[in-house]
Amino acid sequence: MEVAPARRPPTAPTLPPGALVAPRHTLPWWVRVPRRWWLSVVKRVASPTCDRFAARVPALRLAAERLCTRAHRTDLEVCGAPFRVDLLRRCASRSEFLGGRWHAPVLALVRACVTPGMTTVDVGAGIGLAAVHMAEVAGPDGTVLAIEPEARNQEILAFNARHCRWRNVVPIHTAVGERVGPTSLWVSPRDGGDHRTIAGVEDRARVTVAMTTIDEIADRRRVQLHFARIAAQGAELSILRGMRTTLSHPAFRGAVIQVWPHALRAAGEDPEELLDRLRTAGLLCANAPEADADPAAFLASIPGRAAKDLVYLRV
Repeated sequence: MEVAPARRPPTAPTLPPGALVAPRHTLPWWVRVPRRWWLSVVKRVASPTCDRFAARVPALRLAAERLCTRAHRTDLEVCGAPFRVDLLRRCASRSEFLGGRWHAPVLALVRACVTPGMTTVDVGAGIGLAAVHMAEVAGPDGTVLAIEPEARNQEILAFNARHCRWRNVVPIHTAVGERVGPTSLWVSPRDGGDHRTIAGVEDRARVTVAMTTIDEIADRRRVQLHFARIAAQGAELSILRGMRTTLSHPAFRGAVIQVWPHALRAAGEDPEELLDRLRTAGLLCANAPEADADPAAFLASIPGRAAKDLVYLRV
């Protein structure tokens, strides 16, 4: 009686070498240094201490208001087009203003995975930094659905979508998850990238926003999605449950997804289920094969409250 050979696991997909070696900055130091000084001034002027002092000096109050208005709407150039940032908020705005050091790795990943003509979705688009990079690579025949639930981010995202190179970014003002209906959004007062739809942050201001699913958006717009970037501050597993049809379709090539074990557990989710759901859909991790080989050990290797961006591609 012959023994059937053991089934070998599929080989993990690979990424181009350049995708894993992202530049630390996109600006020379002689531009970054003056911008850092300017940002330092802006943060001090916007501080509560300066507010109390300016309230007693009308001329200083007027100067501070003008400076803050300018900081709220600072225009840069990204992917050859005007790009608006809000310097009074942390995350993508300040990162890009200072040369893109913190977001360069994930931008390199999405640019390596997106190809011309793709229809992609950016969940948790913020002000649209990743969306405009995806849109530039997708080209005039591609489309990027940029999904953002928070109103101030959505306002800036709409501006950046109007001015992007190929005019192929579609801003969508909604939250996404595993159901359709209203939901609560807890808004961060200072960090434009840390608004959450999960529990555990009830000390923040709460607003009610619409929620839908990725599958519902794709069905309503009659498009087949080819790629996704998902960064939703702990709501990633809920989002995957709402894109079952998209994930299982052969045309869907993969995703760059933020894995943040601490936030997932705070939301009552199991981080291992997130990795398992991606594998079950026929996707394997390209930049961290150990996430497929030993998910528990991989998650344990992520320190403290850190997060890691993983690339999952269809085998």
